[in-house]
Amino acid sequence: MQSCKNAIEELVIAEIDLQISHLPQYRRDQMNLSEVAAYALNRLPPMYATSKSGWMRQRKKAITEMRPQIESAVRRALVSVKPDALRDASPLPMQEVASHARSLAALQQILGAEKASWLDIPTALENALNTIKLKSAISNTYIVTGKRGAIAGDETAIGRKSPEVSWRGRHLKATPSDAQDDRKARDFQTYMVDVNYQFSNVLEKLVLSLAYHQTQKLHPAIAETVDLGEATAYVLNRLPPMYATSEKGYQALRQRAREVYGKEVVAALKEAIAVCVESPNLDKVPLPLARFEAELEEALEQICWILKRDDITWRNAPFIVEECLHKAVNQEIEWRKRSDYNYPHAY
Repeated sequence: MQSCKNAIEELVIAEIDLQISHLPQYRRDQMNLSEVAAYALNRLPPMYATSKSGWMRQRKKAITEMRPQIESAVRRALVSVKPDALRDASPLPMQEVASHARSLAALQQILGAEKASWLDIPTALENALNTIKLKSAISNTYIVTGKRGAIAGDETAIGRKSPEVSWRGRHLKATPSDAQDDRKARDFQTYMVDVNYQFSNVLEKLVLSLAYHQTQKLHPAIAETVDLGEATAYVLNRLPPMYATSEKGYQALRQRAREVYGKEVVAALKEAIAVCVESPNLDKVPLPLARFEAELEEALEQICWILKRDDITWRNAPFIVEECLHKAVNQEIEWRKRSDYNYPHAY
């Protein structure tokens, strides 16, 4: 969910990394770290924030006041969560784990662009397409040369295979240009911190959906003053977290949330909406992670331009980009150069 985020998630993941750092790799590979994280998060108070000031306040509180609790929760999780071949391994529903950051991580892997930001992805894509074009030209030259050699009686040319044409192997690493980018680099780390984990607080989308339906009952003029993210965070911070890591766990917790906390959620939502109406946060500065959403939109525009497509979204971008790269290998698509792209903000 982009409008609010639980600030304690990043700290739990960092603590897990710290506590398993001394273990040999084979032991780490045996662990289901998503289950470890969910176990710990379900035993810690939620700390959702929707603004820059709220985010900084929640993080400071977690770091200064809750460090022992976080360490203890992770330690207990590592002891309690054991490898179990019979444990339900069905993944969470796609809508629960899909996120902008996960799509970016998939694009990084496809393009060989480690640590690339959204703004780096169009460059990485163009590099990949240029690499394919170059290798294809070399391959064609190789084939022609081989045929000539065979005609001339050069036995070494007979049976020679052409080099594989691929975009892989050309890596792009994004590095901060100067010291003032350190904060953005830290924010980017937070943005990407959970892409290798499969967990979700099933209450998030449930509460957000209920908040939307509650505001639809209000007069339009009043509904406009309600920040759905603020209302959702208000409720989530007053309920016990319900993190799941599998389809079965997700369904069970969602059912429990409706049966046990249904009335409590509705009551808390009415209170949250009243607070939003009475004291609207007009000067709210978005979460630090919001800057990457603007970069996402710009990157998608450039990717659409390069690939001559108008149907690319953050959800399907990894699939379409990979498909187009394979087509480029077979010389089945045409693409445009970024140098010809007219940046909207230039006007």
